[in-house]
Amino acid sequence: MSLVEQLLEIEEQLAAGPGEPYRRCLADDAVVIVPGSIMNREECAAAMDQSPGWDSWEIEDPRVITIDADSAILSYRWRSSRGDQSYEAVMSTVYTRRGDGWWVVLHQQTPQPG
Repeated sequence: MSLVEQLLEIEEQLAAGPGEPYRRCLADDAVVIVPGSIMNREECAAAMDQSPGWDSWEIEDPRVITIDADSAILSYRWRSSRGDQSYEAVMSTVYTRRGDGWWVVLHQQTPQPG
């Protein structure tokens, strides 16, 4: 499996999940930046536990920048919907390899005008 496929697999787990995937995939020291908020891992997981989730989503135009053997950035366009609500953003996630897996250390969302 290519690096982009590995990282997209993690992003899909996070997109689908309540808080538990965030507790599994975010590093202890992770930072998540969303419109109006900066959260740590547990704050993000708790927020996702309260979220109704998306009915559907798409990840488009994924791009990976390899920083070194243990660090990479995944950037992509995100489109999602829940009922009659839609959300589009450009997202970037910084990953680090620790032990035998990739961990999210920073995730940032920039909403696109709708």
